[in-house]
Amino acid sequence: MDVTAVFEGGGVKGIALAGAAAAAMDHGYRFPSAVGTSAGALVASLVVAGYDAADLERIVCELPWSRFSDRRLAARIPLIGPHIAMLASGGVARGERLEREMFRLLANKGVRVFSDLNPGALRVVATDLIHGRGIVLPDDLPLFGIDPARFPVARAVRASAAVPFVFEPVVIRSRLTGEDVKLVDGALAARFPLQLVTSGTPMLGFRLTPPDETHEDHRIRGPISLARSVIAAGMTARESLPVLCRDIGSTIAVQVDRPALDFDLNADEANAMFREAYQSAVGQLEAVLL
Repeated sequence: MDVTAVFEGGGVKGIALAGAAAAAMDHGYRFPSAVGTSAGALVASLVVAGYDAADLERIVCELPWSRFSDRRLAARIPLIGPHIAMLASGGVARGERLEREMFRLLANKGVRVFSDLNPGALRVVATDLIHGRGIVLPDDLPLFGIDPARFPVARAVRASAAVPFVFEPVVIRSRLTGEDVKLVDGALAARFPLQLVTSGTPMLGFRLTPPDETHEDHRIRGPISLARSVIAAGMTARESLPVLCRDIGSTIAVQVDRPALDFDLNADEANAMFREAYQSAVGQLEAVLL
């Protein structure tokens, strides 16, 4: 069954989203088109590029998650380093390694720029800090005089996943005004971008939910911990609220008990997260199919 996949944002929890997507693919779902935010943009790009369920499991176990926090030299200075990095560049880590890994993976499937995909196959959300608005890539690139067809898919994924204060914003130069536009995490604008799916289009959503009776405390001891707590709360607070509107199509609930910004995990931990989400999704899919 061909459907549009919708992937929520959630940092490292994207591993679980991949696990749930793999379960759906093994149950006959195909994703000729997908939309996503942040980590959801990463998974969306992989499935529309042509990676199958087995590929997704291999990829999440091989990706160097702990190295995605590619800090600049200044950020490595004890105590004051992260503060200097935030003031100088807007983030502790650059995000370049994430973009390089995504470029490599997508290029293996012949996908480098958006014209390598079918029109409308992939749409990801980012936030334009300069103009205070959410934007959809590649659709909104003409606002900056940029040809959507020639924009790198990996760069769009990186922009969507650029968590403020953690990763530096992705800067694009407007060819209309000459200004530098800073793009960051799309979760600030639309964490679960259902609105990008045309009404009536068959869809399958993958939404993160908190494990039962779990709660993470954030210790705030200075500007860096405050910034991380603000972002972490923004990524999880809405998960704890009741879903008031349930008539949104088929949705797989993906439970993860790991903090969204905890990238310090090994291959075994990544595989465990993937498999747990896979099995949970299988149960939900089979319940629907019975």
